[in-house]
Amino acid sequence: MTKITKITIDKQLEEYKINIFKLNYVNIIFLTIAGIVCSSGLLLNNLDYVLASSIMSVIINPMIAISFLIATNNLGKLPKTLVQAFIILSITLLISFIIGYFNAKYKYVSEPTDQMLLRSNFKKNFFSIEFLIAIISGFGMYFAIMESNMMTILGFIIVFAIMPPITNAGLQYGMYFNGNPEMKDNDKYLEYGNNSFILCIINLLGIILGIIIGRVVFINLI
Repeated sequence: MTKITKITIDKQLEEYKINIFKLNYVNIIFLTIAGIVCSSGLLLNNLDYVLASSIMSVIINPMIAISFLIATNNLGKLPKTLVQAFIILSITLLISFIIGYFNAKYKYVSEPTDQMLLRSNFKKNFFSIEFLIAIISGFGMYFAIMESNMMTILGFIIVFAIMPPITNAGLQYGMYFNGNPEMKDNDKYLEYGNNSFILCIINLLGIILGIIIGRVVFINLI
């Protein structure tokens, strides 16, 4: 592939990924449904629901756009995209917070499930492992996009694990603010929520860094 062809393809891809996400009512509906499904999966300890919500959610699209904007030094559109990403994360947190709050109020699930604990109760060195996996996956995601390999892209979206930890954070915060003393481990919900939130941010940073590295490798070495 000639350098001119690479640049042409990359420019087209850049514009496509930057403009693919529009914060409209349809995407908000998708995000809301994904948030409800993910919250239900975490509370019911249903892995299928959790994985499905990652695919349904539009949460990854602005993150990919941010990566391309930074990698191409196209910072003019960055503030708008960052605002969109913040709104998406906030909506997801709000939905899961409400569900967590009412779950604690009515004691539907009276203790954190394995799926919830998996994303909130772990050793701190787990963060570094997650960050490394996110970077590697972000790198692979770039080439999956370049090859238009939808199955591989879907696989990376699941690996990225943005939706589950941010949803789990909202659930834990909701249960914490409800303060129901009859809930098991109610004194740990704030810590669990913070761990899940940090995990989400680490994954996001790793994804962005991985995609940027992937683009640099593609432009300069392939």
